[in-house]
Amino acid sequence: MMEPVSYTHSRLCFKADFIEPLDDSESFRVDSKVGAFVMTKSQFYSVFPNVIASLSYREGRKLYHYPKPPAKADQFRVD
Repeated sequence: MMEPVSYTHSRLCFKADFIEPLDDSESFRVDSKVGAFVMTKSQFYSVFPNVIASLSYREGRKLYHYPKPPAKADQFRVD
């Protein structure tokens, strides 16, 4: 199994430049001050449709971050 694509951000942050090139079954990891989160692109699309639909994820810096991780992110927390 391949290592997930990973990046660091102070908050739980989704970066389109890292996520969008992945196949649906490939994973990515976000390391933040509030913990680490790992999920597949398919899981991300299923659980966070609001992020994908946001202008901040689709345009400009192409990222979306939460001041505090939502409860739906807890299932992906790895530490």
